[in-house]
Amino acid sequence: MLKKVVFALLALIVVYSCAVVAFRIYEPRNDTNVVEESAYLDYDSLKEYVLSTGESVTHYFFFYSRNDNDCVYVKNTVLASVSTNTQLQIDRIIETVDITSLEDNMTTGKLANDWGISNYPAFAAVTVSEGNPSVLNSLEYDGEIPLSAAQVEEWLALNGLTAVKQETPAGN
Repeated sequence: MLKKVVFALLALIVVYSCAVVAFRIYEPRNDTNVVEESAYLDYDSLKEYVLSTGESVTHYFFFYSRNDNDCVYVKNTVLASVSTNTQLQIDRIIETVDITSLEDNMTTGKLANDWGISNYPAFAAVTVSEGNPSVLNSLEYDGEIPLSAAQVEEWLALNGLTAVKQETPAGN
């Protein structure tokens, strides 16, 4: 009887060990192309960051909350399309600002007060003018129609980051 119990225990240990080894071999790996959230700019230190770079620098920000489905859609789908269409490394041009803490604390009105951004996800071109951060232009989600790759590409062109594709008239 004791032999049967010991044998059953050893069999369970072998099965468990095989399962753990199989899981470790086939467990999902982190995608190396995804920017870690630690690389995002913290909203609370954004103003100091912009001021520290001086008046000759223009920053291009993407205001993003990981809890907002529209933000996740823009980040994962729209920006990927823009990157493919323009052949630009968007994550090197546009800095992502994490506003999740504002959303969690229900203080998203602070975004409008500080940067003039009333809706998010949003893109903004920011520079320092006379010692204060100034938003040159922005592209915001309007609540009805999601941001498209074409809108983001137009915003990039407006800021001189890419050329606008010209439509050729039919028959030419």
